[in-house]
Amino acid sequence: MSGAVDPRACLEAIEHLYDYLDGELTPEREAAVKAHLGTCAYCFSLFGFEHAYLRFLEARARAQEIPPALRRRILDTLLEGGAAERP
Repeated sequence: MSGAVDPRACLEAIEHLYDYLDGELTPEREAAVKAHLGTCAYCFSLFGFEHAYLRFLEARARAQEIPPALRRRILDTLLEGGAAERP
């Protein structure tokens, strides 16, 4: 990674970082962000932190199970609300 930083390229990469992490960019934009991350130590470190944080949140969400009684109450509430909206 080079030491030269182009602030405009950094702003663009950071602006699209979450979409990049979620795989929601066009192939061209994804390639541009990936290329920038390969040359910019600052943005690469930010990417590394955000990537690790998102994986942590995903693992935590999978580990937390909704109790069956609460799941049933939510479903009942949704079904009751849907019935009330029908003519």
